[in-house]
Amino acid sequence: GYKITSTLDIQAQVGAKKNIDDAMKNRQNEALMLAGTEPGTGNVRLLAVNRNYSNDQRNNGPHTDPAKAGKVKGNYPNTTVPLLTGGADIQGYQSGSVFKMFTMVAALEKGIPLDYSFDTPSPVKTKYPLAPGPAACNDDRGRSVYCPENSGGKGQGVKSMWTAFGSSTNTYFVPLQERVGADNVVAAAKKMGIVFHGDDKDLGDNPQAAALWGAFTLGVSIHTPLEVANAYATLAADGKYCKPKPIQEIVEISSGNKVDGAESKCEQVMSEDVARAATDAARCPVGDKSQYDKCSGGTATGTKSEYLKSWPIAGKTGTTDSEKSVTMEAFTKQLSVFGVHTDPDTPQTTKRFKHDQVNPTVAKTLRDAMQGKEAIQFGKPSQGLALGERRNIPNVKCKSIADARNAVQAAGFEAQIASGKVASECPDGTAAGTDPTGSSSKGSIVVIQVSNGQPPGPSPGPSGGTGGGGAAPPPPPPNNPTTPTDPRCRINPRLCD
Repeated sequence: GYKITSTLDIQAQVGAKKNIDDAMKNRQNEALMLAGTEPGTGNVRLLAVNRNYSNDQRNNGPHTDPAKAGKVKGNYPNTTVPLLTGGADIQGYQSGSVFKMFTMVAALEKGIPLDYSFDTPSPVKTKYPLAPGPAACNDDRGRSVYCPENSGGKGQGVKSMWTAFGSSTNTYFVPLQERVGADNVVAAAKKMGIVFHGDDKDLGDNPQAAALWGAFTLGVSIHTPLEVANAYATLAADGKYCKPKPIQEIVEISSGNKVDGAESKCEQVMSEDVARAATDAARCPVGDKSQYDKCSGGTATGTKSEYLKSWPIAGKTGTTDSEKSVTMEAFTKQLSVFGVHTDPDTPQTTKRFKHDQVNPTVAKTLRDAMQGKEAIQFGKPSQGLALGERRNIPNVKCKSIADARNAVQAAGFEAQIASGKVASECPDGTAAGTDPTGSSSKGSIVVIQVSNGQPPGPSPGPSGGTGGGGAAPPPPPPNNPTTPTDPRCRINPRLCD
C-alpha cells in the first residue's frame, strides 16, 4: 500500500555500472566497487559493483580465501553479500592515503593553515611507541618508535598541506597528526561519518588508544565505500554531515500522505572555512587548481584534464601495502564518488592492484553523473586559514648555526637543523641558507641548511632545499604507494601511500 521512491540517480547508477563492467571484463573474483552520495542531503545516488544480486550461486567460482576454499563459494558473479555498505562477513576495506584528509581537517580546526610547511625526510622518527619491526626504529633514548617512510624511501623536501596532499607525503602527515593528536584526527573522521569495525573498534572508539595510533592517517583501518564517499561529501557541503539516506520519499497510496522517516538528517560538524580549506588542498591530487594557486610540486592524476574539464573537482587516491587494494575519491559540489578495487573474498590477497582501473572508472562515473548539471565553484577559504600570518624568513647565510637558529625563531618560525651538509661557499659548519626562503606562515618549520665549505659545482647538489642548498629531490613515481592492509598491522604498519 505504499509507493517508495529511492534516492538512486538513474543517470549516475547506469553510468557507474557500465564503467565498472567495461573496466572489469575477465577479472573474476576481483571487485571494483563504487558508492556515491549527494553533499548536503546524504542521498545515496549510486551503488555499483561488478556482481549480480542473486541467491543462485551454484555457478560461482571457488572462494579465494584459503581458509574457506572448498567449503564456501566465492561471491562472483552472483552474490547477496553487501560489499558496498557492509554487513555479514564484510566490514570494509582499507583506504590508504585517502585518510590523510582527516589529519588535515583536524589540523585546520586547530588553526594550522594550509601553508604550514616543514621538511619531509624519509624515514622520520615519531613519538609513537612501536614494537621492533619494518616500520620501527630507535629514538634518541633507544626506545622503539614508529618511523614511517615516503613512497620510494626518499625525502621530498619542504611541503605545505597543499603540496603534501598532492604528492601524498607520508612524512608530512604522520608528524602533522602527531602535532594535532591522533585522537583528534580519529574524532574528525568519526564526525564525518567514519565508523570503526571489528578489531579497529578497540582503537577508534577509545580516545586513549587512538592517541597512539600513529599509522591512522595512512588509512590502515577498514571502512565501507559508502562511509568514505559520504565523509568526503561533508567537505563539499561546507562542513555539513548528512547521514546516508537511500529513500527519497514514502507515500501511502490510498491517502496520498507522505510517511515520516525519509527526511535528511544533517549536522554542521565543522566550520565552513575548515571544509573549504580542506577542499582547496584536495584539488591538488586530481589535477585541479587551488584557488590560491598552491598545487605545484605534487604528483596529480590526470582526472581533471582527461575527464572533468567542465567542473571544479577535488579528491584523493590511496594504495594499501603490497598493492592489495587501490582506492580513489573524487567529488564536485553535487556528488561525491569513492571507488575501491580489490578482492573482497580475502583482504590478504596475493594479487596486486594498480590505479589504471579504479582511477578512470571513478572519473568517468563522476563525469557521466554530472552531464547536464551546473559547474559550481567550491567556496574559497579565508586567507587566514589558507596562508596564516605571513612572516619573512631571515637571511642567515654564513651565520653560525646558533645565530641562524635564533634569527629564525625570533621571526616567528620553528627552527630545524638539517641532518646533512650541502655544498656552499660559506665556511664549513655555518648556515648555508634556509628551506624555504622568502616567506612562510607563522609557526611553520624552517630548515637551516649546514654548509660543507665546498662551493656548489655546475650540477645540482644533494637534496635539501634552497638558499645555498641543493635541488629538491624529484617526486616519487605516481601510483606506486604502499600502506598496511593486514588488520594486525594497523598499529605496526609497513610503508604507506
